[in-house]
Amino acid sequence: MNPPHPRRQTAALAVAATTLVLTGCSGGAGGTTGTEANKSSDALTTFTPKGSGSVDKITWNVFQGEPQTVDPFQSADYTPNMINSNMCETLLAQTPDFKIKPNLATSYTNPDPKTWVYKLRSGVTFWDGSPMTVDDVVWSMRHNMTDKSSFYGYLYTNVASVTKTDTAEVTVKLKKPDYLFNDELASYAGVVVQKKFYEQHGKKVGTPGVGVMCTGPYKFAKWTRGQSITASRYDGYWNKSLPLKVKNIDFTFLTDDSAITSGLLSGQIDGTYGPPMAGLSQLRASSAGKLYSGPAPLAVTLVVANNKGAMGNADVRKALQMAIDWKGIGKQVYGGEGSPASLQTVPAVYGFAKDDLTSYADSVKTDGTAKTDAAKKLLAGVPADVKSKQISLVVPQQAETQQLGVGIKDAADRIGLKFKLNVVPATGYSNYLYDPATRGSTDLLYTQFWPNIPNPLDWLGLTAVTGGTFNQSGYKGVDALYAKAIGTKDENARSKLVVQMEKKLHDEMNPMFPGIELTNDVWLGSKITGAPAAFDYVYYPWAAHLSGTGK
Repeated sequence: MNPPHPRRQTAALAVAATTLVLTGCSGGAGGTTGTEANKSSDALTTFTPKGSGSVDKITWNVFQGEPQTVDPFQSADYTPNMINSNMCETLLAQTPDFKIKPNLATSYTNPDPKTWVYKLRSGVTFWDGSPMTVDDVVWSMRHNMTDKSSFYGYLYTNVASVTKTDTAEVTVKLKKPDYLFNDELASYAGVVVQKKFYEQHGKKVGTPGVGVMCTGPYKFAKWTRGQSITASRYDGYWNKSLPLKVKNIDFTFLTDDSAITSGLLSGQIDGTYGPPMAGLSQLRASSAGKLYSGPAPLAVTLVVANNKGAMGNADVRKALQMAIDWKGIGKQVYGGEGSPASLQTVPAVYGFAKDDLTSYADSVKTDGTAKTDAAKKLLAGVPADVKSKQISLVVPQQAETQQLGVGIKDAADRIGLKFKLNVVPATGYSNYLYDPATRGSTDLLYTQFWPNIPNPLDWLGLTAVTGGTFNQSGYKGVDALYAKAIGTKDENARSKLVVQMEKKLHDEMNPMFPGIELTNDVWLGSKITGAPAAFDYVYYPWAAHLSGTGK
């Protein structure tokens, strides 16, 4: 899989952080700002206000730039998912309140530990008017399982077979029990496409001249390279409970922060998720629309990429984490949008383990301010030859990520660690995440991470288990617990295993630091409303909730 990339990874942003030191970010300096007060959890909203009017056309910007494809099997990042989530549907759906519910599959059963049976929804059609059949579903799941270009094939590791067992029934047989697999069908592991279309167009699916063929509320209409992708309302859509009041959406690809902010304020862009941090104060003060914030499974954090250097020492990792002013970073760098995380996994994805994880998170919670003296004391027992090793951090050349990097370097310097900050072009940063040759001996990597689904096992599988795409150091400490949890049917018992994993990761401060929990922002121009404010736009048909305000 190609998991989440850094925010606005392809953007060409102004450099404003190379000399910034976050010495003024301490929570002890001054009172709570208005921004912080507005970002408290009780101020967050799941949905923006409902509207009622119809709108012929809107322009929506996808902040990370033009996608390479709109093939959902190869869609695992902000830009393609923000578009595809309105076109291609999944067997199960993850809702804006972070629940998983039936969708193209109306129900599912688990008659034995190695079997899942799915009943399919009737009356669903593709955009060409042909019915969705069990053959389309079986083909789609098998394609995910066998096609090496699919980002979601790894989620089928424990699948032995996918077969049609009735006219509207699919049965999945597993090699061994896997109680994460079913929930993953609310990601594109469970996407359904038209078999005939894919067989006809092959590798051209997802390209500008071909597009896709799915069942969602919006159909692929036109892709003008370098300019926009247009999606048009599908009036034959099965789910009549959704408003579906906007007829056409032009998805544009601006990545420059100033250009995006200007477009939003002028009304040339009607809406966007993830508006530029640098423009938030202008947007909040503008009458051209409204900025909303919602809950999100988003974390800005550091990944331990190399355990052979100084970061191979647990006390060094703990001391650095302790010395970082996470509260100040959330306030200064992320405009009050970020708050210090207690665990590597954030609350929006606690899912079935919510009660147990909340209790454990509360027991290790800190205020996020720098604990410099405690960090120095911890380092006092570390061998001199370990402390003398240089620690390197790579961040993309973006304003906020550079400020983050400078803040972390300042923390390392204050406790006597030898630290080097490397800033690389944003367009090539993903190579450090996914290419060992590019990464080399880099010790720490920045990421803004989100999981596939609101399930802690998905998060842990990506970040802390052998083979996980964000486990660059090859950490193996929770592999056995993870395997046991995946195969445990009882949710209470599975929850206890998740807490054991989180405790081990926290105690070892490996392989990912608890960093900053982010909220999700959405800007809606004055003529539209209704979109989810919660971070759910990567797999859920958020645009189907849009409607007009009458302005």
